[in-house]
Amino acid sequence: MVGIDYADIAAKVSEGLVQAYTHRGKDINKSLNNTEQILAECQATGYARGVALAKNQLGLFFLIRGDFEKAEAYSREALEYFETTNDTKGIADAHYNIGSIYYRTNNYHQGLIELLKCLQGYKVLNDLHNQSRTLKSMGTIYEYFNDFDKASDSYLKAIHAAMEVRDESLESNALNPLSGIYYKQGNSKLAIETIERSIALKNKTGDKRGLAFALYGRAKIYIKENKPLVAINDLEEAIAILNEAEDMLGIGMAYNKMGLAYLKIGNRAEANYFFLQALELGEKYNVQFIRFKANFNLYLLAKEEGDQSRALENLEKYFLTKEQVINADTYNIIKSYEAVAKIEALEREAIAQKEKNEIIERKNAELDSFFYRVSHDLKGPISSLLGLHTVVKMDISDPAALQMFNMYHSQLLRMNDIVMGLINLTEIKNTEKLKTKIDFKKLVEECVHSCQYLPQAAMVKVTTDLQDFEFYSEWAIINTILQNLIENAIKYSNPQINAFVKVSVRQHLGEVVIVVEDNGQGIPEAHQANIFNMFYRATDRAQGSGLGLYILKRAVERLNGVIEFSSSLHSGSLFSVRIPV
Repeated sequence: MVGIDYADIAAKVSEGLVQAYTHRGKDINKSLNNTEQILAECQATGYARGVALAKNQLGLFFLIRGDFEKAEAYSREALEYFETTNDTKGIADAHYNIGSIYYRTNNYHQGLIELLKCLQGYKVLNDLHNQSRTLKSMGTIYEYFNDFDKASDSYLKAIHAAMEVRDESLESNALNPLSGIYYKQGNSKLAIETIERSIALKNKTGDKRGLAFALYGRAKIYIKENKPLVAINDLEEAIAILNEAEDMLGIGMAYNKMGLAYLKIGNRAEANYFFLQALELGEKYNVQFIRFKANFNLYLLAKEEGDQSRALENLEKYFLTKEQVINADTYNIIKSYEAVAKIEALEREAIAQKEKNEIIERKNAELDSFFYRVSHDLKGPISSLLGLHTVVKMDISDPAALQMFNMYHSQLLRMNDIVMGLINLTEIKNTEKLKTKIDFKKLVEECVHSCQYLPQAAMVKVTTDLQDFEFYSEWAIINTILQNLIENAIKYSNPQINAFVKVSVRQHLGEVVIVVEDNGQGIPEAHQANIFNMFYRATDRAQGSGLGLYILKRAVERLNGVIEFSSSLHSGSLFSVRIPV
């Protein structure tokens, strides 16, 4: 809908979601409320991408809260939109949520498959931050399978990726479970050093929820080292934080460990209380591993108290619950490793495909070179014919002959547009990537001035809103982007009304945002899916080669940018280009 500044909305939504995500470890409820507010605003303005982004983030926050039904519903709604728009990042984020829901509810096979999908997406994007998150979660699943080698490998890869992006909170997330692996492998010294580093990083970064899990990790070691009193101190602090965050899964895990710590010091009443609390949470949220551990701990307690009947009852419940998990695990382990094997096979195929692509690229480069030479050879004769037009026209007096000559000239102009467009396209692909400081004020003025030859240019009011900032990029590519956006807006203006073109350039959240809005002819909905195709023209009301928007898209892609648009027939269009700084 023209009139709504979607670029401004997108910037505000992005900033708001980042803030909510950043504060999730300190106050998950505040993060959740802020994201719900952003969702409502996006729905009110019709900003579909913002709706999907907000829903996906809500999926993550409800996942943290243990409300898995809401988490999956929001994540799947977001995934549907992202798949429709081929948004690789959005698709990967949604799969991460869904995978995390699966493995938290004992569906490890599906969880690992979903995480493998999102890991591939993050690798395509070279997104190390999210690769680290995913690898840490995959390590947890491998640990459930008792495959400590693969778990350790995943945790170490997660730590390496986190260190690459200098994210100490992510690093500590993987250090925590890695310490448990070290302890199981008999290296208690390294285990303590690792968990202490995790706690130190959590205190440094202010990640309260993450600190709770790190304290839980240290308490587990203290219990095994027969230091129950210090373990209780850590667990009390962890439970307080997890209660505040409403992380039910974490609370259930901590209750089981708290019961064991009290059992160690002989306080059976407190031990019984915490085991029953853990069991209640495990049953409420259908987390089987919390349930069977609580049942086993209650069996140990009853046995210690000499209550054989209750001990037998809890032991039976433990075996029944664990049998369900083990039977499921046996199947899941087999299917999960089949999935891993398939992914590894796909990666091998990808390497082979890359080699094939390199051969194709060399062939394409040869074709481009030939194509460029032919285009330049055509450019000379066409320029000569265009130059002769004015001279010859003066000598034609017959109206019919003049009409035929003008038709010839019109087709010659179209041929010239096509040749120049093809030359520009070849230059976009092959020019050297030389960066220079971009003066947007000067560049926009030059682009507007170069459009004065267009018949309707004098009837279009062009206004600019250009933020002053320092930006280095490829001048020729930025010029191509601005030239095509502004020229198209003027070319397809509607001179019957107060025609306008608004050009906005600003820097926001690590991106340069270029927006060109007009109130011209607009693009019919039936044509909108094809406007970036080569030689595609949505209207015959203006002269054009059908290459302008194709060249525009290729130029934006050259700079790893994104182009979006909204348009209504007879109301105008808004094009938004986002280029990473």
